[in-house]
Amino acid sequence: SEQGTRGIKIENLSFTYPNSDRTIIEDISLEIKPQEIIALVGENGEGKTTLIKLLCRLYDADAGNIFWNGRNLKEIPFNELRSQITTVMQDYVGFPVSIRENIGFGDLSILADEATIKKVLTQVGLSEIITELPEGLDTLLGKELEVGIELSQGQLQRLAIARALLRLPKTQLLILDEPTASLDPNTEYEIYDIFRSILADKMGLIITHRLALCHLADRIILLESGKILEEGNHEQLMQLRGKYYQMFTRQASSYLEQSPSNC
Repeated sequence: SEQGTRGIKIENLSFTYPNSDRTIIEDISLEIKPQEIIALVGENGEGKTTLIKLLCRLYDADAGNIFWNGRNLKEIPFNELRSQITTVMQDYVGFPVSIRENIGFGDLSILADEATIKKVLTQVGLSEIITELPEGLDTLLGKELEVGIELSQGQLQRLAIARALLRLPKTQLLILDEPTASLDPNTEYEIYDIFRSILADKMGLIITHRLALCHLADRIILLESGKILEEGNHEQLMQLRGKYYQMFTRQASSYLEQSPSNC
């Protein structure tokens, strides 16, 4: 398609869940350009996750359209669409199989490609830990297995990101849904740096309560009651002194207490 239609265009989108009378998404219009990172913020229940579900076509909107590189989302075959979207969710898990397989679930064709798997492990800062394990990549995960090892929450999160990285070459849109919800601040900043580098040539959509992540974004969209209430970058929204400003200042004191000095 022409360069002018690259990216994602959401037009007058509205959605109500079946058997509910509360409109979750109400007449939203939004564009995501290639190489643009958008942070989606707002209180719980304001429509952030629902918007993601509509983008992934887990649901179809009641009204309005989504265009992907100029094509209506409803006309794109599911497999084609899903192959171009990678998500890193907050409820990441380690599967009770080997570390190699845990990462390989991202793209099963790469299971035997040791070099590629090691590369993504290096990118997420796990290569040293795994190299030191007696079985290396073939170490089993999970205490339910007799010889399985346990990884920390931060390490499991890095594993989930490594899984996503394997899919990246084919991906156009990377969705991060509360990606650092259960991490300590130091680990969180390291993960941000990884995100910043892997999002370099993709469209990125970050859903986050932790507004420190918003510095990663080119644009911040604040949703309230299923509508776009505020839109702009961090500095613009702070100057507006509206809802984003209130949310950020409410969190700021804890950032100052926890932030590493180099951030």
